[in-house]
Amino acid sequence: MNFDILVIGSGVVGSALAIKVSKLGYKVAIVDSKESPPNSYRHLSINQRSKSFLNEIGIWKDIKDSAFPYGRIKVWDQEGTGFIDFNAEEAQLANLGYIIREGEIQKNLIQKFKENKVENFWGETVKQINFSTNKIFCETDKKVLTAKLIVGSDGMNSKIRELSKISYRSWSYNQTAVVANFKTSINESCIKQTFTSIGPLALLPINDHESTMIWSIDDDVSYKFLAMSDAEFTNEVIKKFGEQIGKLAMTSKRQHFPLHHLSAKTFAKKGVFLVGDSAHHIHPLAGLGLNSGIGDAACLSELIESNGLENLEEIISAYNRKRIPINLGLAASMEAFKRGFGQKNIWMKLFRNTAFNIANKISPLKKKFMELATEL
Repeated sequence: MNFDILVIGSGVVGSALAIKVSKLGYKVAIVDSKESPPNSYRHLSINQRSKSFLNEIGIWKDIKDSAFPYGRIKVWDQEGTGFIDFNAEEAQLANLGYIIREGEIQKNLIQKFKENKVENFWGETVKQINFSTNKIFCETDKKVLTAKLIVGSDGMNSKIRELSKISYRSWSYNQTAVVANFKTSINESCIKQTFTSIGPLALLPINDHESTMIWSIDDDVSYKFLAMSDAEFTNEVIKKFGEQIGKLAMTSKRQHFPLHHLSAKTFAKKGVFLVGDSAHHIHPLAGLGLNSGIGDAACLSELIESNGLENLEEIISAYNRKRIPINLGLAASMEAFKRGFGQKNIWMKLFRNTAFNIANKISPLKKKFMELATEL
């Protein structure tokens, strides 16, 4: 079966890209090893630029009622006095972004496949990729598909990255992310994040009376928190926040997963392009992971639109030139934050508190932080 573009992986980034390039007139298919469409219960942050891309492909109108807008981000050091406070009014925006369940985006994207003539092959695992002069042969466990361009959007353990022999750097953050939802008595449409002595803790509002929590806990103590009862764990969340957050009541099971960094050494070669977690994966403390992946999809689709598939070398060169520096810079920033707030040295604590307060008072610097959060 012949296609112009094959997208491997049906997550948000891959599905959004498939719809966009199909709208450009290309014959597109998605291949996914899952037997049925994904339906993730994670809640993610969508910034203004990502919203614009989802609106461009016609999906925002279907998910906007499920997307909870937040107008404020407050970040502070639980062990000191430093804090930084962003709000939509300062940025002259209606809001800073939205929190939405990942599965809600996935479901609505997949429902658009037929309308946009995107074919999909569920329950097929890619086994081999072979290159010829003008096309790529993609062999699954059921059939052979051909395409001019293949997109790997199949996650951190990308089979496409492996088969394409694209090397990568990866390391552990030595932290375990614990995720749960809470009923809240105080919401304020505000993302609250505090840097505790054992790792960053954040509450993200998902509706008027509920928030989702992610706590990245150092591995050497995480087992203690995983062993706690729900009531004990909730009390620790309240205690660690260090400010009045009202009453909390857990409304979901706790989930946990190890945190790792990943950066592919190149994002594209020989007609194979990596997007999202296949190319890069960063610490979740800034909530920018999905937005950087959607940024990949937007960039690649723009390059395809302006160059056509006949000029793959130019697309490869431009995609690497545009997306690698952005994502490496973001990864370096997250690593610096993580390391800086992991320091126990009293002088380092004093420095970071001072830096937070300076950033909060200097308008141009604060504006740059807000641009990163809303326009990545």
